[in-house]
Amino acid sequence: MVYKVILASLDVTVIPYLLDVAITVYQLIYVSDKIKTFVPSDVDSILSSARKNNEKHEITGLLVELPEHFIQILEGNQDRVKQTFNRISHDSRHQNVRVILVENTEFREIEAWEMGFSAELNESQLNDALHILNTFSKKQSFTDIHGQSLKILLKSLSHK
Repeated sequence: MVYKVILASLDVTVIPYLLDVAITVYQLIYVSDKIKTFVPSDVDSILSSARKNNEKHEITGLLVELPEHFIQILEGNQDRVKQTFNRISHDSRHQNVRVILVENTEFREIEAWEMGFSAELNESQLNDALHILNTFSKKQSFTDIHGQSLKILLKSLSHK
């Protein structure tokens, strides 16, 4: 079975001390169920769309594709992340979209990546990550501890 980690970001350098306002990065993590008719070529379509839209809207993030689920973290401007999430949540390739965590941070936490795939985990790390992600993806409601734990895992998957 193949598991894919899809990374999306825009490499933007911001120097906060030069600005007269506080910078806040809005983060949203969700999980959803893949539809039964999802096919591998759907990932290519997701990648193409995400590359275009995420750069245009300055959204960074990480999408993990599991056999039956998607888990994604999005980060950027609050209005843009909400608009992106709204568009994603209406995508017909998945259903039962559940928000795990919403919070503001002072900086982006997903490293700058172009949309692509990562296979940088050894077998033990991959098995641990998949066990945690599959467990979370089956839940219907989440506590803050669930969200923070999943965020740590997603961040670790985004580092090369």
